[in-house]
Amino acid sequence: MLDVTDVSEFMGLGLAPKTAYAYARVIQRVLPLLEARGVDLLTCSGADVAMIAETWPRSRSSRSQLRSALGAAWMILGRDAVPLRAVRVPPHPRMRCKALSAEEAAELERVAWARRDPQGLAVLVGLYLALRREEIASLRPDQFHREHDGLWLRITGKGDVTADLPVHWALERALDLHGPFGEWIFPARPGRPGHTHPTTVWTWVRQVAAQAGLGRVATHRLRHTGLTEMNDRSRDLRTVQELARHTRPETTALYTRVTAARMREVAEMIDYGRAPEAS
Repeated sequence: MLDVTDVSEFMGLGLAPKTAYAYARVIQRVLPLLEARGVDLLTCSGADVAMIAETWPRSRSSRSQLRSALGAAWMILGRDAVPLRAVRVPPHPRMRCKALSAEEAAELERVAWARRDPQGLAVLVGLYLALRREEIASLRPDQFHREHDGLWLRITGKGDVTADLPVHWALERALDLHGPFGEWIFPARPGRPGHTHPTTVWTWVRQVAAQAGLGRVATHRLRHTGLTEMNDRSRDLRTVQELARHTRPETTALYTRVTAARMREVAEMIDYGRAPEAS
């Protein structure tokens, strides 16, 4: 039988190295459990797989990873009629928008501007460009380019998707105030090569948010806030989807909020033509 704990076998399926390593680790854990039941990946039944799945955390992410790793391993082995459904994956919890309120975002922006330091600039980048923390940490000056209508950022992010994003005039001003830059917008600490670590950006955001009196704010909430603000003001989800670099509009919709005022406004758009006039 092929060695399905070999990372190269998973990479042969076209999986990214990080995913391949994760799947190999999962299978390394699964094999002894199957052996204890007197079976292997080619002979195990749905009952065997279900029993093993019960030893996994009940979170959607853990069970999904187990199911995907088993599916990839069976693909490598060429097994037919695989008992994938024996791994029960909890339904996806309803995601709620994690954006800061308009008042919270305004206070965070005010504090970030007042600091005039890398921590404040990182927060402004998050609020105005809705970047992920890894993207903020690794920003380079040569990613910015000027077109006839202003400054743009060329960014390659999740899924190796490359996009050009327009830079808000306020962020352009902030970059001018903090420049000139070297190789990186946020270089590593003196004496260390490369850019700052994404975890450092996460710490910076929490520090600035604490100063603004907002408690613990994760970097990804800045992304939620930026995308939500764009959608609230434009009501153009399709364009926000492009700015978010999402493949599906349903993903972008999870980053948007629905206010009580907007719910009432939409509900009151119903007009069947026979409602009595308000007195």
